[in-house]
Amino acid sequence: MEVALSLVLPIFGIIAIGYAGARLKLISQSGVDGLDTYVFTFAMPVLLFRNLAGTAFPSALPWGLWISYYGAMLAVWAAGSLIALYILRRPAADSVMLGFGCGQGNTIMLGLPIILTGFGPEAGTPVFLILAFHGIILFTIATFLLELTRARSGEEAPSFAAILKEGLRNTARNPVIIGIACGVIYGQLGVPLPGIVDTSLEMVARSAIPCALFVLGAMLTRYSIRRSVGAASITAFFKLTVHPALVFVMTQYVFGLEPLWVTAATLLAAMPTGVYSSILANRYQAAPGAASSTVVLSTGVSLVTLTILLGWFLAA
Repeated sequence: MEVALSLVLPIFGIIAIGYAGARLKLISQSGVDGLDTYVFTFAMPVLLFRNLAGTAFPSALPWGLWISYYGAMLAVWAAGSLIALYILRRPAADSVMLGFGCGQGNTIMLGLPIILTGFGPEAGTPVFLILAFHGIILFTIATFLLELTRARSGEEAPSFAAILKEGLRNTARNPVIIGIACGVIYGQLGVPLPGIVDTSLEMVARSAIPCALFVLGAMLTRYSIRRSVGAASITAFFKLTVHPALVFVMTQYVFGLEPLWVTAATLLAAMPTGVYSSILANRYQAAPGAASSTVVLSTGVSLVTLTILLGWFLAA
């Protein structure tokens, strides 16, 4: 457990510094947005590219990994939505959004730093394989369901084909996905990065994790935990416990994946609900209060759940 704490506390320490900096107005919100742009447009894609450029991938497609992670994600999404709809008596759009928070995790800002720091670059392979389809699957389904459920006045809902086309277009433009794709392609060439280029990329890549954690902390000041705490607690419970438990069972006992892949997939599933959940909720006015509460609540509670989970995996 001491090893897990020595890993988690510095990470959450940087998040706390970012939170305090934004709360005390030592950094402006426009400054936070600028740093966020740097992280997602430059630093994180470079980190992903550099890691993948020297990574050996499995010869066969990892269907077991994808089915385990995304099957569990869709299961908790459906369960959370049904609970919100039939037990909490929420409107359909709110139910979709609350279910979305059960499966959408903070994979980039928090998942990558924790997994790569705790288990090394080798753990990045299953993470990158999951992230390659994370955005297109999550956001296409969420947008489709929200478009179907939101109130309209004579306006026809867009077709699934149109939503899928938009999702594919946004995915193709996503710098993180571009970094993953370029890293995979370059890695297959078998040509090492030139020394000067590699040194420059390494310098940028080293800034990705601390900057991402700082931005995450600063962005938490934009969300409140006091709105719809009951619904947020249910969503956070599914995200932090049920989702990783299902992924662990699937990867370990159903598909029998290698231990490092089981660890990486389970930890990725254990990440708290990401800030995009609140952004999407505000865009569609679908449970925005509960979504913002879930982001803050799940991030805070994950300090405990991730420490326990990391301690267990590191001791195994």
